Amino acid sequence: MAENVEIKPQVYKDSRPAEVFNEFHERVRDHPPEWIYEVVRVITVSFALSAFRLRGYGSENVPSGPLILAPNHASFMDHFFCAACVRRHVQFMAKSQLFGSGLMSWVYNHGGVFPVRRGN
Repeated sequence: MAENVEIKPQVYKDSRPAEVFNEFHERVRDHPPEWIYEVVRVITVSFALSAFRLRGYGSENVPSGPLILAPNHASFMDHFFCAACVRRHVQFMAKSQLFGSGLMSWVYNHGGVFPVRRGN
């Protein structure tokens, strides 16, 4: 029989002050994504092609210059798949709770991801 598992409640608002995230925003504005972006891209595209038979249609219609790509989050991989089909670097925004200490925060920070404080 399955045991009851306690699920932590989702935290929508980040209690940390906005100043905590200044370094992340400055890096995205002042530096292009670093080598880790390409490493994650190769892994993601390889996974998408082999496991999901990813095909991109109409990516040649994506204009150059600033734009917003808005995947609909039908899955947790939507943003990766969207970036895999577009032949340019994409800078992602992610909820601020993903930023802090640790490896993934470093990957986000150096890979061109910037935090958004939801509800603020």
